[in-house]
Amino acid sequence: MSIPQPLISHALFRAYDVRGVYADNLTEHSVRLIGQAIGSQLRDRGEQTVVVGRDGRLSSPALAQAAIEGLMAAGCHVTDVGLVPTPVLYFAVQSGLAPHGVMITGSHNPPDQNGIKIVINGECQYNERIQRLYERIMRGELWHQPAAGRVQTANILNAYQHTVCQQIHLQRRLRIGLDCGNGATALLAEQLFRDLGCEVYPLFCEVDGNFPNHSPDPTQPANLQALQTLVRAQALDIGMAFDGDGDRLIAVDGNGHILWPDRILILLAQAVLPQQPGRMVAYDVKCTYRLDQAIRDAGGVPSMCISGHSLLKKHMREHNAVLGGEFSGHIVLRDRGMEYDDGMYIAARLLEVLAQETAAPAQIFARIPEGCSTPEHKVYFASYEAAGEAMALWMQHQQLQAQRLITLDGMRAEYADGWGLARASNTSPTLTLRFEADTPERLEAIRALFRADIQRLQLTPEALPF
Repeated sequence: MSIPQPLISHALFRAYDVRGVYADNLTEHSVRLIGQAIGSQLRDRGEQTVVVGRDGRLSSPALAQAAIEGLMAAGCHVTDVGLVPTPVLYFAVQSGLAPHGVMITGSHNPPDQNGIKIVINGECQYNERIQRLYERIMRGELWHQPAAGRVQTANILNAYQHTVCQQIHLQRRLRIGLDCGNGATALLAEQLFRDLGCEVYPLFCEVDGNFPNHSPDPTQPANLQALQTLVRAQALDIGMAFDGDGDRLIAVDGNGHILWPDRILILLAQAVLPQQPGRMVAYDVKCTYRLDQAIRDAGGVPSMCISGHSLLKKHMREHNAVLGGEFSGHIVLRDRGMEYDDGMYIAARLLEVLAQETAAPAQIFARIPEGCSTPEHKVYFASYEAAGEAMALWMQHQQLQAQRLITLDGMRAEYADGWGLARASNTSPTLTLRFEADTPERLEAIRALFRADIQRLQLTPEALPF
């Protein structure tokens, strides 16, 4: 006797979005059901207008069509904005095109993966709100009013570009490298930054869902090598790299040195807080310990928060924070009314700050103290559950000898001259770790404490990446 298959895989419903492998657990059928569940949730509230966008992945057109069909089956009115970066979908919602949005995107993940980011009343959905969609599908609580549904198309790209160019003015011409990584920002980034007055040197600015040049994740240093080479070869002021759907930014200075987002946050805080004294600046647990004092020195109030772009934005709204960001590259700057994480917009705001001085960006960033730090290390597990269980076991039995242990999101062990972090990722079946210290010797000593703990508890049979 065959075992009945579930309507839809529960594994799709993650902490910040829906995510899966195309044609495996993420199919047109499953996305149609999710679209219908989102539409049913809206119809329960007496609402029915929603905007739908998609990134440049090969599976995105079919999945976007399935989402639209599901929304229409519930009787929703859909505005299809087509291929756009995720922040342009957010812009469409904030601009009033519709109060709700559905974005088909695999973000920074490999080409065979895809997903859905969901915006309800301008707020990205997360945790239990996403789980409720799964529960609704499994209970069969779905509206069936296809005759009431309709779809129209709209071009929102020009309005987005116009808004950014109206907001941002560079006092001098900067020579910049742009690495769109064949992601959705390739649609408009090159022209946008030319319109802002930059001399642009483009890399991989053609949308290609195969991502033939490098993975669409600029937080991995290997994926920045082409940009670093370009910046040095052309003696550019700065290089900017975006992830696959454009909501993350990583930069490199004119020497090719990586400017991690926590250092970008410090510079933006120093620029913004004099006009916004006493406002909160939020940052996630993966950011440098130097942020706290830098924010205070600039006249702001620092606030550490849980990692996750949806949770960051929620924290910022609740506390009226003017600026917030994650080490992963999600940055939100709200002083001019933009309420969402947008790699291109933040890149433009960063250029605006840098253009106010005649000094090279590398010299400007050199004023910001920098210790010894690592990128994120990832320890892979067979499943999200296995990674979570390993993290829980470690937290229960850790011997990290920390002066202060922060358990807001995983474990951040702080010492007099550095810190180490371990947490279970919500976007991959991994434990992610990061370290920072004042000297290379102390950095290695802190890493050694974490290594010893992992080996003592036998958390993984795999070789550690640090």
